[in-house]
Formats: sequence, C-alpha cells, structure tokens
Amino acid sequence: MIRYPKVYRAKDGRAIVVRPATADDVTPLLEFFLSLPEEDRLHLRVDVTQRDVMHRRLKDQPHWEVVRLIGIFGNDVIAECSIAHRTYGFESHVGEMRLLVAPDFRRSGLATYLGRQIFAHAIMMDLEKVEAAVMADDAQSVRCIKQLGFEREGVLKGFVKDVQGNNHDLLILALST
Repeated sequence: MIRYPKVYRAKDGRAIVVRPATADDVTPLLEFFLSLPEEDRLHLRVDVTQRDVMHRRLKDQPHWEVVRLIGIFGNDVIAECSIAHRTYGFESHVGEMRLLVAPDFRRSGLATYLGRQIFAHAIMMDLEKVEAAVMADDAQSVRCIKQLGFEREGVLKGFVKDVQGNNHDLLILALST
C-alpha cells in the first residue's frame, strides 16, 4: 500500500501535495478543469466541467477499479492522474492512464512524478500493461507520455473528434509493468 499524502518538491521548489481524490474534491476538480486553456479541454474524452460528470467519476463504478491522484498547491487542484481498468474481460490485465497538469506546473517534473506514482499502483493492481491514448497531434502529451517510457503501439486514423467536432488520429501508447 502506498501512503498518502505525499509532498512533491517541484524543480522550482514549490511544494505540491499529492493524494487520492475523494468525493469531497468535486468542486476543486471542477475549478481545475475549468481553469485549463480551451485547447487542453479539446482533447478530453468527457466533459469534466460538468458537476454531474465529476460526481460520477469520483464514485465507485461496477466492474472498474480506479486510482485517481490529485496534485494540490495551496488550496487549488493543479493536476490529476488516474489509472483505471476493467475487473473482468479480455482487457482486465490492462490499465488506462490519464494525466493532466495545469500549465503553470508543466515542466516542473510533476507529470513524471505522478506518472510514476500511478505506475506503482498499476503494479499493485497486478496489471501487465498500462496504456495511454491521446490525439496524435497533441505533441505535448505525446512527449510527456514517451518520457515516462511508453512506446507507440498504433494509430487509429480519424478515430476521435475533439469537442469542436474535428477529426483526429488516436495514438495508442503502452508500457509493460
């Protein structure tokens, strides 16, 4: 078991508290997602700026195991990272990682730290692979995921649409545990 909270010291010295998200974090998480630039929200799978969506994300889901970590600076959520996997079926050995850091905290080492924390949870969940799926033209996300050791598995051409309805290729990356 990994003990939380933890304090991550960013490259610039800022102290960021990292801990699991709880149902009490709905409002701070909404504020985090609403504070992101629109171009960051274009690439999200669900509209996390809606309170009911956030409530559902923070509830236990049948047949899913999810670990969701948040980074807090002062009183604000400034990052979210999660690993989720189905507890049954042909993908029950694969977890999906998601990671998002506020612009002011990018290049601070926080994404790498959170990615490593989530990867440790993946090992504890007995997962064999962790996948990350991003829009192929989201260069910043692709670079971050590759820095964590993920390797390209494939591309699904024109597979996803951003919130404005534009088609994008979906890049699948994976890392074995």
